[in-house]
Amino acid sequence: MFLSKLTWQAYSRFLARPIAGLERFSALNPAGQRQALAARLLAQIRYFGSREDTLPEWREAARVTRPEELWEIWPSLPTVTKPMLNAHFEPVEMQRRFRLNGRLNATGGSTGEPTHFFLDTPMLRASRGAHLYSQLRMGWRPGMATIIVWGSDRDIGTQAGWFRQTAQYLYRHHMIPGFAIGDRSVAEIHEIIRTEAPVAIYGYSSLLEFVAERTLALGRQTAAGSVAVAWNGGEMLYDRQVQLFKRAFGVPILNRYGGRELSATAFQEAEAAPLRMLRPWVFLEIVNDAGKPAAPGEIGRLLLTSTICRGTPFLRYDIGDLGAYAENDRDESGIRSIQTLHGRHSGSLRLDDGRTISCIYWNHLLKDYPEVAQFQVRVSREGRISLLLAGRGFSAARSERLSATLRLLLRDQQVDLRWIETIPRTAQGKLLQVVQE
Repeated sequence: MFLSKLTWQAYSRFLARPIAGLERFSALNPAGQRQALAARLLAQIRYFGSREDTLPEWREAARVTRPEELWEIWPSLPTVTKPMLNAHFEPVEMQRRFRLNGRLNATGGSTGEPTHFFLDTPMLRASRGAHLYSQLRMGWRPGMATIIVWGSDRDIGTQAGWFRQTAQYLYRHHMIPGFAIGDRSVAEIHEIIRTEAPVAIYGYSSLLEFVAERTLALGRQTAAGSVAVAWNGGEMLYDRQVQLFKRAFGVPILNRYGGRELSATAFQEAEAAPLRMLRPWVFLEIVNDAGKPAAPGEIGRLLLTSTICRGTPFLRYDIGDLGAYAENDRDESGIRSIQTLHGRHSGSLRLDDGRTISCIYWNHLLKDYPEVAQFQVRVSREGRISLLLAGRGFSAARSERLSATLRLLLRDQQVDLRWIETIPRTAQGKLLQVVQE
């Protein structure tokens, strides 16, 4: 406990400056926020507009002399898409060419399009700050034991190293493998709650739903206040899940929205509250099918701009999710909060041997296969699994590697691998990574 307290004190000091910046921005009036955001956006467009891999529109926009001018032309700048990032901004080449310090990463493909990118060092620090700041605002406190119901590398065949295991111990993080979960996992969670309360719990929405459902079905009891706060990540959050978890553990699940590309970008501070954007680090636009700004209450595509990252250019980045904002959540500085989200929902499926796995498994699995441009998992009513892949194809060795990795978790469950030209989209233009027929 003492070592954990010292670790969190050091970590909090490390992130104190960026978190203070978030607080200063939120204290500004709308005109001040508009000015601050415009200055940050202009700095980004000047940087990317001067790089050799720039788009012509960025180079032109970089000639703007006043931040306010950028507000006029910003909606006309190109939308950055996942296929564009994969085709034109290759992260390994980008790192070498521009001598970037940071980390190569990949999204698991929550919309069925695995995307590779590079996060520079300031972006990595901001990502950690975004997680810490949002957790503090939701009710978590440094040193609080935290149960993490999440898919981890070891679930797809890679054991966590000693450094990660040590960090988990010092931060009092208790990892519950999320790709295959059952009553034994639920029992482990309740034992941690009993011995370490009060605790925080977070994880994929579908996994938290499973834990709550089994808790109630098994008649397990948790003392009032033993779970202090809970939040989700990686998936859509539905009211039925919030209420189910509240019945089981006495607290609702709060919604924290983000992704691997931009880390946490918005979060709820209370049940049923809108999702507050982490401005000025992230600038949000919501556009309709014509690419024009959506009206209040109109569901549109979320375009996110990082005002920090100078690795991969996340400028008007179409993350693949839909949402809407309320009239009172927008002012002259832009959209402050998201009222409703229509994003990533993976759910879970039952294997032939009775185990339950999170469908997020596929996202994490396929992020390590750059040959895959798009994927979709189809589960028939009889339980047969087909994995549809679009891209440049596998060598025999790569195909065998994927099959061997699948066997680690799925055991005797058969998966039919099929390469097709393109994955069909929904009527709204979204790719679904898992379809249960």
